[in-house]
Amino acid sequence: MIAAFLSAAGFAQQPQSPLVSSFQEHLRHQEQSIYGLNWISLGPVGNSALVEAFQVDMQHPGTIYLGFGSGSLWKTTNNGLSWKPIFDEEASYSVGDFALAPSNTNIIYFGTGETLKKPRNFTMPGTGMYRSDDGGETWRHLGLDDSWHIAKVVVHPTNPDIVYVAVLGHLWTTNPHRGIYRSLNGGKDWEHVLYVNDQTGANDIVMAPSDPNTLYASVWESYPTVNGKNSGVFKSVDGGKTWKRQDSGIPVGEGRGRIGLAVSHQNPDKVYALMDHRNKDGMDAEEVGAAEVYLSLDGAKSWKRTHTDELMINSVIGWYFADIVVDAHDDDEIYALGVRLVHSKDGGKTFEIVAGDVYHLFPNPADPLHLDQCEIWINPTNSSHIALANDGGFYVSYDKGQSWMHYNNIPTGEFYDITLDKGTPYKIYGGTQDNATVFGPSREWNPKRHDGWQYLWIDPWSGGDGCITVIDPVDSMTIYYSAQEGAIRRMDLKTGNSKPVRPNSEKMGVELNYHFISPYFLSEFDNRELYLGGNYVVKSENRGDDWKVISPDLTKNGNSNKTSLAVSALVESPLEKGMMYAGTDRGLLWSTPDGGKTWTDRSEGLPDAYVRSITPSKYQSSRVYLALSGINYDDFNTYLFKSEDGGKTWESLKGNLPGEVAYVIKEDPVFENVLYAGLYRAVYISTDRGKTWSKLGQGFPPAAVSDIEVEPRSHDLVVSTHGRGIYKVNLKPLYEVLDKKSINEEMLLALGNVTVLPAERFDKLHNFDLEKMTISFWLPKAKTVSINILDEKKVLQWSKKIDGRKGLNQYRWDLILRENKSPLPYFLNQREFLPKGKYTLQLVGDKTLEKEFEAID
Repeated sequence: MIAAFLSAAGFAQQPQSPLVSSFQEHLRHQEQSIYGLNWISLGPVGNSALVEAFQVDMQHPGTIYLGFGSGSLWKTTNNGLSWKPIFDEEASYSVGDFALAPSNTNIIYFGTGETLKKPRNFTMPGTGMYRSDDGGETWRHLGLDDSWHIAKVVVHPTNPDIVYVAVLGHLWTTNPHRGIYRSLNGGKDWEHVLYVNDQTGANDIVMAPSDPNTLYASVWESYPTVNGKNSGVFKSVDGGKTWKRQDSGIPVGEGRGRIGLAVSHQNPDKVYALMDHRNKDGMDAEEVGAAEVYLSLDGAKSWKRTHTDELMINSVIGWYFADIVVDAHDDDEIYALGVRLVHSKDGGKTFEIVAGDVYHLFPNPADPLHLDQCEIWINPTNSSHIALANDGGFYVSYDKGQSWMHYNNIPTGEFYDITLDKGTPYKIYGGTQDNATVFGPSREWNPKRHDGWQYLWIDPWSGGDGCITVIDPVDSMTIYYSAQEGAIRRMDLKTGNSKPVRPNSEKMGVELNYHFISPYFLSEFDNRELYLGGNYVVKSENRGDDWKVISPDLTKNGNSNKTSLAVSALVESPLEKGMMYAGTDRGLLWSTPDGGKTWTDRSEGLPDAYVRSITPSKYQSSRVYLALSGINYDDFNTYLFKSEDGGKTWESLKGNLPGEVAYVIKEDPVFENVLYAGLYRAVYISTDRGKTWSKLGQGFPPAAVSDIEVEPRSHDLVVSTHGRGIYKVNLKPLYEVLDKKSINEEMLLALGNVTVLPAERFDKLHNFDLEKMTISFWLPKAKTVSINILDEKKVLQWSKKIDGRKGLNQYRWDLILRENKSPLPYFLNQREFLPKGKYTLQLVGDKTLEKEFEAID
């Protein structure tokens, strides 16, 4: 059977991703915004994040590329000591796979759209294929717009214009643009050379190193579930022009899941397949081991399982993995990737788990090698040198996994939620994708220093998903933090001991279903009352020790389109005790005015989308805001709503926002009409309660904004992202502008404390401990201005010309007055910092504005 479908210039016929038009809107907002506050990265980096794909550049030693699933593509040229993002200016930022051309490693083919199918609102789609000819400095789009999720990219070993792409396609809906695509002219045109159906995409493609015309590809029936009878293996012997299904001997039926492939470097007919077998003799995959390795010695005409013992490296999430590689020098030596990494030296007959000692670039208490393996590389010139990517980041070993260096120095944390405590200074708590719940300081991240963040552990394997953290409003030493599906723990920070307080379904006489991220809260009115949302809302009156059901089943209301799994958002009004709202994953919205005694359906007028954020107003008890996400259903529309009557009627707040997914909406604690919305790429602000919106700040990376909190004393706006860590911006300059109502002239705005190094500090050549001085000013029109610092005698100490934009501007000065040089071997004062004292800040534009300040140590 030959499955081939050819279409020259194929990408021109594909519909454009909606992310492209929303990106153009995003750029317009970026250009037009008058709110030019500077976002400050807080990291953290200690716990790292999921790496979907990576490449080691053998032609340029020390150059490595890391693709974080939701955190863009990063590059190092100094063997991992420092990294920079190189794909932040494009329409998508998610990573599927990418490849360096072996004949010229400055050529990169990049496939967007991550492939780990997770229904958590954060499996980010892409906008097709891109190419760089200069090592990632510049990019051009190559089409395949409707691919959305690209699983594998392979480039010919000698001709960099021949490239193959395995397209997984849409994750949550059908689409015809799936399968294998080939370009013979560097991506100018594409041929759709392998297509099965609109539910089955291509997961992997490998080229025989000894014969580039021999290719093997796996297809995966990934919709509507994660397995199906159409999954399987295909082969081409004519450079990908035609394909034939060749998977005899691999188990047939609906249990066929994701398949990874590896081919011998010496023998093009020797090929391995690692399959996620979802239904083995009717048994649960986790009980009998879903992972199976098959070997063909006749070019895929026949296959045979290599091992008699069950391979227990997969679990109920086995479709996340299925990658397998073979050593370049010994084709009996293979590595298979699942929850754990395993190694075989006898062609897959026996396997041993690879663990090893883990050392971290920055301090980290995690001891074992992180779970959930995504990709592995074996140095073709030295088989002892391997690199590994998993949910915990990037690891390198020079002794085949006996020891590892963990490169935990990139701020790409995938956060679900954040909480701020009431300490001085305040700390931030956040739950991350498979990297636990962490907490740390609100200070700027310095890439040369330990970030100071710590773990609240979730599991003993260096990770586990941290979800939501709650701090007791009365006893700040008591906190609650959770893993997936309602697994809440109560912790005493004084002792460090924690206790599981997840409800027991049997005791309550109901079957409880939960979302992966299950909402819960502690009442601000009674710190002993804990509420948790599943398919029912349950309540504890003794901090989680005992529970009772306080709602009917909230997953259905008679409308089959809105039938849901469980409650996805649950909150209480800050103004009225017992006034609560519960939202579900299909747009059901319920309210109760009396602590759960009666519930009313308030979902009329809302889309069938995932209710991700509910914000009852701090100003009016009948006012409530909603953010809903459709990304789990391949719906990228912007769903923000407001109700002034407790949910009886809803008004869309999309306004002039870009057409992209919204995750969170929050009120400002000082100005009633000011709202903040977190979208797919940025934070937006409205000063008229949602009628119009502007992009807030500059320097924010392209990333999904998962949560927003305002710290009431410092007026810091703190934002978590799913893929680029945590950022903050201080709102005091904004508040000063809002107080003025309208500003038609240049204005210098408030300065915070300016702290300098004490004169007696010996290590003044370093500025690790200094916080930058933030200078804020308003311009009624764009112009070039000068900022001057004068001492008490009005002598100029420092000056800087700035191209100011219309509106609110900021410049963050590092307090370095000048750099000094000397040929002396023990010369000390290389950098001269601003000393303590009294100064005048000048803004020189059409006129000169001055503000006095004091620098203290």
